[in-house]
Amino acid sequence: MVMRDAVPATGESGSHAGIEALVASMTLEEKCSLTVGTDNWHSAAVERLGIPAVKMTDGPNGVRGDTSGGLSLTPSLCVPSATAIGATWDPELAGRLSGAIARQALEKGARILLAPTVNLHRHPLWGRNFEAFSEDPLLSGKLAVSYIRAVQDRAVIATVKHLVGNEAEFERNTASSEIDERTLRELYLLPFEYAVRVAGVHAVMTSYNRINGQFANDDERLLTGLLRGEWGFPGFVMTDWQAIITTEKAAVSGLDLEMPAPPRGFGPTLATAVREGRVPEAAVDAMVTRLLSTYQRAGLLSGGQQEETETPSDRPEDRALTRRAAADGIVLLANNGVLPLDADQTRKLALIGPNADRLAIMGGGSARVKVHYRLSLADVLRGRLGPDAEIRVVTGTGPIPDDWEARDRLDATTQLDEAVAAARWAEQVIVVVGTDDLVESEGFDRHSISLPWQQDQLVQAVLRASPGAVVIVNSGGIVDLPWSDDAAAVLQTWFGGQELAHGLADVLLGEADPGGRLPVSWPLRLEHAPAYGGFPGENSVVRYGEGLLVGYRWYETRHLPVRYPFGHGLSYSAFRIGEPALSRSTIPFGGELTVDVPVTNAGDRPGSEVVQLYVALPGAGIMHAERRFRPAKELKAFAKVRLAPGETTTVTLKLGPRAFAHYDSADPGWPELSARRPGYVFRHRPPQPALHREIPGWYIADGTYEIHVGRSSADIARVLPVEVSGSDQPLDPGILPD
Repeated sequence: MVMRDAVPATGESGSHAGIEALVASMTLEEKCSLTVGTDNWHSAAVERLGIPAVKMTDGPNGVRGDTSGGLSLTPSLCVPSATAIGATWDPELAGRLSGAIARQALEKGARILLAPTVNLHRHPLWGRNFEAFSEDPLLSGKLAVSYIRAVQDRAVIATVKHLVGNEAEFERNTASSEIDERTLRELYLLPFEYAVRVAGVHAVMTSYNRINGQFANDDERLLTGLLRGEWGFPGFVMTDWQAIITTEKAAVSGLDLEMPAPPRGFGPTLATAVREGRVPEAAVDAMVTRLLSTYQRAGLLSGGQQEETETPSDRPEDRALTRRAAADGIVLLANNGVLPLDADQTRKLALIGPNADRLAIMGGGSARVKVHYRLSLADVLRGRLGPDAEIRVVTGTGPIPDDWEARDRLDATTQLDEAVAAARWAEQVIVVVGTDDLVESEGFDRHSISLPWQQDQLVQAVLRASPGAVVIVNSGGIVDLPWSDDAAAVLQTWFGGQELAHGLADVLLGEADPGGRLPVSWPLRLEHAPAYGGFPGENSVVRYGEGLLVGYRWYETRHLPVRYPFGHGLSYSAFRIGEPALSRSTIPFGGELTVDVPVTNAGDRPGSEVVQLYVALPGAGIMHAERRFRPAKELKAFAKVRLAPGETTTVTLKLGPRAFAHYDSADPGWPELSARRPGYVFRHRPPQPALHREIPGWYIADGTYEIHVGRSSADIARVLPVEVSGSDQPLDPGILPD
């Protein structure tokens, strides 16, 4: 059995005693002042004790810094959105990007970064899907670990959010996400567990919503029992902005910081509650101790005034990194050989579509930043193709970009004749369609996955005029593609950050391999989505009725076709996955497995491949011998490789005990219920066996499991059996997720 140590409670020798003494020297008013912000972006200071005000900033894909009217006052590096990072399947790259974000946070005087978001893509219509990495908790968790570590290595506090069940904007301040315990543990809590137990994140932000009827800010079982007790989280917990909080319940449940000002439940109200005996002062001491201990670990109590002048830099190395990341997140969904384009042969090019000249590089809401600059795809391609190339751009007519009502009325077919004429004139046609930050944003959910502004009609008309056209989909989440089988090639760019135009040009012209793989399943119809009928909710309730079957788990277990499967993405080269070698064929209870997978670039171009490993328990889609439901298979490991033509490498994938385990929430009341059962009526048929455990935890069932290795959830190259020994006892809780 492999045991790993939990994150230590304090980061410096003797620091805890020093913090306790500091807290003991404070008045009740001073302590309570630290439990609430002083404005929109600052925690409180206690100047007489050298405790500074600490600046916070939004920042999933950039650093907003100081804002006015919800808009940044100074520019920021804008990296690809979380879904685009998820599409890279590259934790190392995610860390490099977040490191650049952290450096920009320091340049804006901020030491707390409100990122990353690790909620899951439960439904295609969630307005903030672009802010979250994936539908899969392991992919999300692995990317979050690298993101968090790189931020905190630069003395900036990362804040994982939103704990938990925040997968809809519908009535997000009041709705209750109804999620069973096993689904919570195996899916929605798992990325947070990675963030806390593996990455050692310093701060956690709660969700606005209730979870099974209880507001997260008041949920002692969640914040104290699970987060601090089971996972050993030593950091501080803050509210989302203007979230509903109480005073008495929140103070004893594990919440530490209310944001922003003015105070609603903490601060002076909390001090009054202590004086009136409604909240023990020891609870306030614990809150302040956790906050200041985290500050100390991040080097914020070392003295000196915090520099807050915003002086963001526009670095060439950041531009290069963001450009590479944009290309690495672009998914080549389909290609009949038209891509990559030959720059020397492309002389007459038509760029058509509402996003053709102004790519959408980020979503709306708190993820929106003021960028250092914007790039035009047309201008970038003009520079690449040279003065002999002629480019015609047809974008369609429309109002000013921020006119919501007018944008909703925009008819992309108003210049359909001009678009068709350009398509017939051109030697090569590129159609750029998609959404923007007025369609995908915090604060509201999408009402459809159809392309807005009648872009489907535009694409279909252009494809009739030019069957060899390339279609680029520039959206933060998935959209319907009813014409995809008719296009010569289809690329998905996501919201690719400030260098998307360069990264896209690199891919179109073959200077970079399209490195992306889908972090979400792409359904044929919205009605096929797992949560269809249960999204967004009704009567203040969001029911997670699909349970464990989210994303590819749903489509594969229910044998539903998809337009493109989870993990799908093509390369300009060709890769061969060889026969994997298992470190053992039989795994004892609590043991590990190592899988070595040879990968060869069998093509004539350099490129990248993502080796994906799924674990299946045959028959689990119905129920296995333990009578516990399992999805058909689940992602348990992956690795991205970049190889030159003819090059071979071996990818080593490791599976720990949790890779074969499921969570059992137990049934401690079963003995009493069993004793009250009547005698069996059908004596000729023995009763069905039933398993009712009394101890909740992660359990492994005996059986022959299958190791599936391939390029996507549907493209499996190799399947190997492995015998796994289970137990009627749960795994040691000290064992971390893989």
